[in-house]
Amino acid sequence: MKGESTTKLAEFVENTKLQDVPQEVVSKAKILVADFLGVAVAGSRSVEAQIIQGFIREVAGSGDATLVGSGIRSHPIWASFYNGVAGHALDFDDVSHAVYGHPTVAVLPAAIALSEHLNADGGKLLESYILGVEVMAKLGYYMNPEHYRRGWHSTCTLGSIGATVASAKLLGLKGKTLRSALALACSQAGGLQQNFGTMTKPFHAGKAAQNGVLAAILAARGWTGDQNILEAPLGFFRVFSDPEKNVESALEKLGSPFEIDSPGLILKRYPSCAFSHAIIDAALEISLDPTFEVQEVERVEGIIHSLADQILIHKTPKTGLEAKFSMEACLAFALVDKKVTVSSFRDEQLNRPEVRKIMSKIQRRVVLPTSNGPPQFGPATVVVWLRDGRKLEATVTKPKGDPERPLTVDEIKEKYMDCCADVVESRDREESWALLERLENAPRVKDLMRYFTVTL
Repeated sequence: MKGESTTKLAEFVENTKLQDVPQEVVSKAKILVADFLGVAVAGSRSVEAQIIQGFIREVAGSGDATLVGSGIRSHPIWASFYNGVAGHALDFDDVSHAVYGHPTVAVLPAAIALSEHLNADGGKLLESYILGVEVMAKLGYYMNPEHYRRGWHSTCTLGSIGATVASAKLLGLKGKTLRSALALACSQAGGLQQNFGTMTKPFHAGKAAQNGVLAAILAARGWTGDQNILEAPLGFFRVFSDPEKNVESALEKLGSPFEIDSPGLILKRYPSCAFSHAIIDAALEISLDPTFEVQEVERVEGIIHSLADQILIHKTPKTGLEAKFSMEACLAFALVDKKVTVSSFRDEQLNRPEVRKIMSKIQRRVVLPTSNGPPQFGPATVVVWLRDGRKLEATVTKPKGDPERPLTVDEIKEKYMDCCADVVESRDREESWALLERLENAPRVKDLMRYFTVTL
């Protein structure tokens, strides 16, 4: 129906089945599921995840949904929240250009938790996940860049809707009930970029997933909401973005193509903000030059565009969390250590004298973005002046992991194995990866999640 975006979205979700999705999309979705689970397992050891585990033990009863990397099972409301927090705690999860944020960490924890609760199969999990990401991304094209420039964290705002789509699909919601779930999602949407570099950023991801599960469950029980919540005069589009936009164009490309395939999502190589990745790649190119010695650095310039400058808000970070959103810290790690890993972002690593010394020599220069479309996480340039007068320079337009410079399946598997190494037994790592490769044929999602249940 012309102009009724809420109805158009709901009808797409109702009518699209896994068999309607191209096989290439399904294949890439399985890789994204694996990447998320690996990152969430690693994140289960974070302080944030441990706090949420303790909280859930105190306030929530038992259930049938897994808290990844723990021996706890709880109601999907709580499991989705925890797994979203764990999945985003390291900032190592995938990214979407359109969303200006992280789609899988918002959508998949909701889909997994409800799939376990409903005893659903792997095909249903993939179907709901793919649709949730698709809706989230297509909303991103319409809402951004204005939505993001206002300071909203799209992982939570758009993610609440994506998680609701996945949850509603699994629960079989239709018509008015589905639109009511979307209304509940929109009223729960929130998340401010000012919290980047604190524990509240992964909280946003967990809340998005939890918001989706709650919205779908309550709607299924008869809870009502505005039936035109997206396009209404005081609805989501006009409140959260540019009120002058043509709402009829918001969702015209749903499924044509699916975002997971084209242009695709960014799989992270480093556990830090995606806007830091081009600067890290450029700095590593310099630091890995056989003639480079960090002791000889006179001064450094990091050149990033204005949107990256807005997001990399910590110029003199005091904690490892803040360092994930610091061009200066990420650049220093790359020059000093010649690598950037999960351990780089520990407080003690940031506060090493050699890292602080290099950071004091870094100047940030900001240029205008090269495009007004979806955000480009590059280009970024690093220029290093050495004491002997030499100048080393490197520019990276697309960081490794971008769909135009994708990680190979072997590289993604290596990341998965590394993330799981301290939590999941070697045999279980291999068996779980093999099951993920044939996830659409898995008779029960529970069979997959048992690999990530750990008795401590």
